[in-house]
Amino acid sequence: MDKIKVDEGVKICLFIILISQLFFLNGIYLFISLIFLYIGIYYLQQPYKSSVFTIIFFYHFLQIIAGVWQATYLGNDIDYRTENMGLATIISLIGLMVMFAPIIYYQNKIPKLNLQTLKQHAHKLSINKTYYVYVVAFFVTGSLNGIRFSLPGYTQFIISIVNLKWFFFLLFGFQCILKNKRRREFYFFIALEFVLGFYSFFSDFKTVLFFVAVLYLTLLTNITMKKLFIWGAIACIGFFGATFWTTVKVQYRIFLNKGEVSQSVEVSQKEALTKLYELSTQEKMESTSSTVKFLDRLQGTYHLSKTMDRVPSVIPYQNGSNWGETFAYVFTPRLFNPDKAELNSSIKASKYTGIRYAGSEQGTSFSLGYFADCYIDFGILGMLAALFVIGLLFGFTYFYFLRNSSPNFIFNYSVVCALYMRFFAFEMDSIFFIGGFFTNLITYFLLAKFFFPWLYRFLLAPKENPV
Repeated sequence: MDKIKVDEGVKICLFIILISQLFFLNGIYLFISLIFLYIGIYYLQQPYKSSVFTIIFFYHFLQIIAGVWQATYLGNDIDYRTENMGLATIISLIGLMVMFAPIIYYQNKIPKLNLQTLKQHAHKLSINKTYYVYVVAFFVTGSLNGIRFSLPGYTQFIISIVNLKWFFFLLFGFQCILKNKRRREFYFFIALEFVLGFYSFFSDFKTVLFFVAVLYLTLLTNITMKKLFIWGAIACIGFFGATFWTTVKVQYRIFLNKGEVSQSVEVSQKEALTKLYELSTQEKMESTSSTVKFLDRLQGTYHLSKTMDRVPSVIPYQNGSNWGETFAYVFTPRLFNPDKAELNSSIKASKYTGIRYAGSEQGTSFSLGYFADCYIDFGILGMLAALFVIGLLFGFTYFYFLRNSSPNFIFNYSVVCALYMRFFAFEMDSIFFIGGFFTNLITYFLLAKFFFPWLYRFLLAPKENPV
């Protein structure tokens, strides 16, 4: 297994950061969390291999540790809101490693690659054709994105097609970096995707950042003190930006939907961005409350902990019926069940946490997360077994698409990133998770069989250029 080279100074710095966690309140949880992070990243991230699951692992980790950070920031014990928060944190970390174990296994099965090989594969493709196809996809998927929730029976399929834009985005990005061509256009579209992401009820501006991170990490071969410093600076900027967004997003979303009970956008892009600028210049943030709100929004273990408070002491384990209802909902088309209810994940969240949450009638939604769904049915050990199966499905299908989408590595990297990045969130409801996963698999399997071979031939450069 080829590993990223880490400078001795970086190793010392990371060790000091690890040990220092023990001196904070809730230090043992912070210490254990960082050990899990180090181990996961060490085995997942390999030079010149796709980093999509590194990003997914890292974001899950952030959502697990954010609850510990929140309690520590407030000067409280980790269990200050719910008696099982500490247990939920440890179990979530173990579950994360169990789920990613099969993914690491399949990541190791991918042959070792080098920069020269990736450059050769990049030069087999036409950067100009890729650019024009991406521009077309940018506008087409933008139109589809606006109608995805107006056709309930086809929402998952439309989302799968919309995600194809990110395949073209990455394919173009890989060529820009590896060929050192058309970088200005690529940087322009990064900025454009980021700005236009604010014209969304669901904070889509962060999506482009995930894909840029995938591109960067895939080509990462060593970690130096300079890079560690830069990453720290970026993390600080991201943190302050996230706390600001947490402060203004309620007002901004009310403006977007004009106060209607919906998750739709009812204003123009110009009006939306103008309003966001106004909020950025007028909103006065109180640093403590903004930080707490951001960490509370980021964390995903609170619902699992509240569920563990009530299951099985108040509500018995469901012995598979909860996931059975999920599969029945996902795989029963509206064509055969015209009375199929609209998804309202807040109902289940309220039932198992004991907290009365507003639902779709109020234009909002709260979900337990698929870790909690596994616990409700099977308990702790069964939850870990279920997560292992999920990881096995991820790993097996990931390896399949890396081998069968095309003869080109960067083409295939772009495919798997567009396919799996959708599943980055710890708090994702099991119905969204299963529905999205199987819809994506079917969509991309058909694309790999019937569309990608033609697309790859179309994107081939007229003549392979020397590297």
